[in-house]
Amino acid sequence: MPRRHKTRKDGSPAYRSMRTPKPPPPPESLAELEKLTESLPPELRAYRDQGLLSPQRRFYLEQVLGHRTRTLATILAGTHDPHNQAAVMRTCESLGIQEVHLALGDETFRPSPKVTQNAHRWLDVVSHPDFTTLAGALRDRGFAIFAAELEDRAESLYSIDFTRPIAVVFGSEPTGLPESVLADCDGSFHIPMYGLSQSYNISVAAAIALSWAVESRRRAWGKPGNLDPEELAALRRSFYETAARGRTPKPPTPDPATDSE
Repeated sequence: MPRRHKTRKDGSPAYRSMRTPKPPPPPESLAELEKLTESLPPELRAYRDQGLLSPQRRFYLEQVLGHRTRTLATILAGTHDPHNQAAVMRTCESLGIQEVHLALGDETFRPSPKVTQNAHRWLDVVSHPDFTTLAGALRDRGFAIFAAELEDRAESLYSIDFTRPIAVVFGSEPTGLPESVLADCDGSFHIPMYGLSQSYNISVAAAIALSWAVESRRRAWGKPGNLDPEELAALRRSFYETAARGRTPKPPTPDPATDSE
């Protein structure tokens, strides 16, 4: 049921929808969670032992971590609208894409918090001084870089191999990507359209392209996530800290018997 939030300018009531609570994990899943928790370092087990994170919260965090990837990244190059910036970030978080890279030039990065719905708290947002520097940093990690482009200049989205390390570039809403950026990419793609409209809004284009990329990986691997053990451990620590909202585990109490030896 919606709940009353505030009153509109005309005096009529405005309502805000309440989020549907997630169902509790099944007992067998909680048993597996406990086994995993016992294998974690003491400072992470403390989030359970000191009641900082509930079993349900940790269960859903672990589910998300299992679907996270750092080998599919999103690049915003000149995307200036705050709502579109925020919508792309929210799409990335929802799909398990951990990294958003920025090469905005003189544009300000100010994503709308009403649109992000806190999605930015779970992402790594990395700014670069220019696109050439950004592209070089990703290529050093083995990434191919493909730009979203117009139909007559690019191959179909559905022909791209998304199972390799790849970054997808989205540009300015009215003008697209400049030639200097396109020259720094390994290729470009378009999203096939079957209606009379000539283009998608950039946030819609990002949602379509990234959803396809993630689904391609799921079909190939059985799941879209592919963090290595080191990446998984580091991101788990970050997620636990974020989920605890600033509360940190207390250090263990010294054992007097051990100290006296």
